[in-house]
Amino acid sequence: MNDVNMLVEELRALITTTEFSAEERFNVAMNRIAGFLADTFGAEKGEVAVLWKRGDSLSFLWPDFLAGAKDLAIDSALPIAANIFRNGNSFLDNRFMEREHMVEYEFVKETDGESRLIWKMMGVAVTVDGERLGVVQISRKRTPFNEPGPDFTPADVDVLEKLAARLGPLLKAVIPF
Repeated sequence: MNDVNMLVEELRALITTTEFSAEERFNVAMNRIAGFLADTFGAEKGEVAVLWKRGDSLSFLWPDFLAGAKDLAIDSALPIAANIFRNGNSFLDNRFMEREHMVEYEFVKETDGESRLIWKMMGVAVTVDGERLGVVQISRKRTPFNEPGPDFTPADVDVLEKLAARLGPLLKAVIPF
């Protein structure tokens, strides 16, 4: 947990600095948070997703290649993120490919030009001061030539819940909308 404490202090300093524009603070914070979560769970930064409430929808904040994608309606039944947001319950599925879910975002080309399908996923709601504001998901993706990595465990979900609680207020402070 020392690593998260260092990240929290770094983000607090970033939030209060006047050296960067709001957009630069947001970009730096998202990159640091995504990198931290990826390292914590043995994932790649592109396997971290952060979605935030914007009106009646969830908008992708990360990965950056999905930031311009269409929003997910909170009342939609199929998107896992919308379900996590609505009910506040954490999510864990190591057989995600067998589950009915939205796949259109999985076919968006990533920064390396590849599209990879999600095989495993866990996700938690982000709540700040009693208000549900977003969702953080960690996935394991694969192409036809690699394995999706180890299963997520209930202990991983517990860690993600704690990290979302610690990082949620900092995310809220840098989000430009």
